[in-house]
Parts: sequence; C-alpha cells; structure tokens
Amino acid sequence: MTKLEILKNDIKKLGNLAIAFSGGVDSSLLLKVAADVLGENALALTVKSPYMSLREIAEAVEFARAYGIRHEILELGIADEIKDNPQNRCYLCKKAVFSRLLARANELGFTNVADGTNKDDLSEYRPGLKAKEELGVLSPLLNLSKFEIRELSRELNLATAEKPSYACLLTRLPHEKEISIDELNLVEVAENLLIKSGYANVRARLDDRKMKLQMPFSSMQSFLNDMKFKSIVKELVALGAAEVTLDLKGLREDVLV
Repeated sequence: MTKLEILKNDIKKLGNLAIAFSGGVDSSLLLKVAADVLGENALALTVKSPYMSLREIAEAVEFARAYGIRHEILELGIADEIKDNPQNRCYLCKKAVFSRLLARANELGFTNVADGTNKDDLSEYRPGLKAKEELGVLSPLLNLSKFEIRELSRELNLATAEKPSYACLLTRLPHEKEISIDELNLVEVAENLLIKSGYANVRARLDDRKMKLQMPFSSMQSFLNDMKFKSIVKELVALGAAEVTLDLKGLREDVLV
C-alpha cells in the first residue's frame, strides 16, 4: 500500500473525525483526506483568538469552502493561565484549546478528534504535545515527515503544499510578560505587510515595541536590495515599531513551549 492508501485506511477505520484545522500544510492534508474518505463524517474545527492570525483563519475558511467540507470556527479569548506568556504556555494553551475542541466535537456527535502532528514534530521540543496526548487527541500523520506530507499534498494538488509553517503569534513575544493585544496586532500587521511584499517566510519578533525581523538567509539580500525596503521599514515604524532590525542569524523555528 502507498502512504496515502495507508492514511486513508487508518482514517476510514475511525468512522468519524473532527480535525483541529489551522489551514497549515499538515492539517490541510489531513482534512482533505478525511473528507475524501468520510464525507460528512469529517469536520474541521478552527480556533479564532487574539493570538491566531486572521490571515491564516481566512485561508482555512477558504480551503474548507473550496472543497465543501463542514467547518466551524470556535472563538476563544486569552486564558488566564497564559496571560503572562509563561514558559509552559504551549502546554497550558493546548490543554485549554483541545479541551474546548473535544467538547464541541462531542456535542456534534464526533467521537474522534485529531490534529496534524507529524513525525518531525517528535524530534523537536514541543511540550504542547503532552497536552493533546493527555486528552486523547489523535495524530494520524505521525508516521509521515513534513517532506512526505508536502509530497502527498502535491499529489492531491493542494494549494497548501508549499505553504510555510507558522505558529501562533504568542511565539513572537517574550515570556513572562503580560500579553498585549496591541502588540499581537502589530506583529500580525507587520508580517502581513512583509508577506504581501513577497517575503512569505518571515517572523516579526517584538519586545517593548522593538521589532526584529527574521527570514531565511536566501531572502535577506533580496530584502535589503528591494526598492520597497525603505518604505516597508517606514511603514513598520508608522504602525508602532519603536525600532526595526534584521536578525542576521536568520529564521529559526518558533519556540513552542
């Protein structure tokens, strides 16, 4: 059996599946395959909160709409236990979010809830995985690497196949400091500006309004030589950044703790 056939077979055995759907490459593949196999017994659940990018939520909505997949959006605020962005934020957040997703899925008659965790995630520091395991959230993509997930996404002609990986906006802010909605909005608007300017894989780290831009080394020279470079920096300052710097160490993975 091919890897796609194995995945389809695993999902078919479940009978029904609600998926924590961010619109990223992993959850998009999982959702599409689940919908192909289970039809109306597949459900996408997307969380909308102050620390989730509205751009990504809109992309998730469009993906589900394009394939006619049942989709619900659950609105959540910032839980008290993570309001100061603690070191174990990701664990606490995942516990709260997945508890809510499980409750809603059960209300709708779904007995299985899954996310897009893949094989590569297990080699990274992701304490948030512990929360979903404690709650019994499934991970049907666990035997697939990110590379294989992108390959299968291309095979299915999914627009998300080449989509960069993102994490929630809280990863752009320092730990142990009260979360500011204004700062989250600034990060989101800044990243949207850079993405629209052609820099899809970018992070705008923010600390006391000091913004540090991170992007792959391959993008840095283009960014510095871009005719729009000065206007982009000026717009970032106008949006509220006290200063803007480029991180010469390049783009690193978001710290999911």
